This record gives sequence, C-alpha cells and structure tokens, in this order.
Amino acid sequence: MKALRGQLIDFLKKIYPKEIEELAIISIFYEYYTDRSIRQALAYLVDKGYVEKKELPHPLYRRKTIKFYRLTAKGIDLYENTIQDEGIFLPEKED
Repeated sequence: MKALRGQLIDFLKKIYPKEIEELAIISIFYEYYTDRSIRQALAYLVDKGYVEKKELPHPLYRRKTIKFYRLTAKGIDLYENTIQDEGIFLPEKED
C-alpha cells in the first residue's frame, strides 16, 4: 500500500496543477491494484492533506457525484522530500 500511495503522488505531480477524475486514476492503476485499494490509498492521501478531493454533481444522474483529485502544496513538499511520511514510499525520481 505504501508503494501505491507513492505512485499516486508521483502521478498527480506529473499532471499538476490539473485535477483528474477518480475513474481515470483507477483505470491507470487497475492493472496492478484493485479499485478498492486505489480508493483506500486516495482516501489516505486526502486525509493526510497531500491530495484534495472535489465532488461535483454527475451531469446525468442526480444522486451521483464525480470525484476529482489534485495534488496540494503539502503533497508537492512530500514529493520533493521537504517533508517525510513513513506511510508513503515514493519511487525514485528521474532527472
């Protein structure tokens, strides 16, 4: 789970400052992880303040929402090793 969290931080940093829809994230990581574990990792990152989650009403279904995720300034600090978190294993950065 630590590696998945780090991969999500790395991915979100690559698309920063844009946000991305939850199902797009799941489709990218689904080959290696279950949708449940991806959602749990995203929830952890949101709870820690590294990622912000925005929910918007679904355009077709009144009772559903669409979730979008975006890296926060604290998440960038984590990515750049300004702060540390033992619950996240960041992949090696390519320069």
